[in-house]
Amino acid sequence: MGVICIVLGLCYPWWKIWRDSERAAGVGEVQPRQRLRPAMILLPVGKFQMGSNVNPNEKPIHEVELTIPFAMSETEVTQSQYEAVMGKNPSYYRNKPDAADRPVENVSWFDAIEYCNKLSEMEGIERCYRVNGEEVEWSGPHCKGYRLPTEAEWEYSARAGEGTEYAGSDKAEEVGWFGENIVNGGSHPVRQKRPNQWYLYDLSGNVWEWVWDIAANHHESRTARNPVGPAMPSGIAVNRVVRGGGWASDREWLRVSFRRANLSRLHGWSEGFRLARSYP
Repeated sequence: MGVICIVLGLCYPWWKIWRDSERAAGVGEVQPRQRLRPAMILLPVGKFQMGSNVNPNEKPIHEVELTIPFAMSETEVTQSQYEAVMGKNPSYYRNKPDAADRPVENVSWFDAIEYCNKLSEMEGIERCYRVNGEEVEWSGPHCKGYRLPTEAEWEYSARAGEGTEYAGSDKAEEVGWFGENIVNGGSHPVRQKRPNQWYLYDLSGNVWEWVWDIAANHHESRTARNPVGPAMPSGIAVNRVVRGGGWASDREWLRVSFRRANLSRLHGWSEGFRLARSYP
């Protein structure tokens, strides 16, 4: 017992100093986790190289600059958090003993948008989306309510300035649940794997994450500042981008630059989402 106390007494202060030094550098929790949503982590603004040369739709590699401070949720929205806001749980894995801490899935892009608006109302802040049937208008990145991250914000958050292939590591097993390391299939409770250096969990694996952007066949070839994706095409049934890979994915799909598109109406048992919010 004495040895344990000595170890804790020596190690804890240094761990706290390290964590506080990271927050002083521009990364920190601005809203603690609660029953309605995950904790929100304020990220530093900056530039990064978006995309890769691996797949055609990841090209070209280009510089993106994010100048509007924003926070990302520490984890994907869980089943219990989604139910607390929406009054229902559509998840395929809702009957598992640990379902409350698993990410919500079987939600469409429109479901994610509705959750963001309702959460903003419940916390007394402005709604970011105007919804008319299946037409959704975003009031823009200066809106202070909850929203989906843009594709650029998502990749920036996943990369976290680390230069790793996956979100927080060059080894997929260290940071994500995916097809090769799941025995019986299905999602897993959040926060079980290592986070990236900005304290964000499960950006690689577990469930795919909806983002705001309409899907395009390739990235913009020019330097972009605060990009929000292509303009809305004619018609409503458009594809939206999902990122990060899911529990049934190959490790290739967990890469920080990997892109995939789904019909915005799709309800899949490996599609979920996480939150973003602009600050201050």
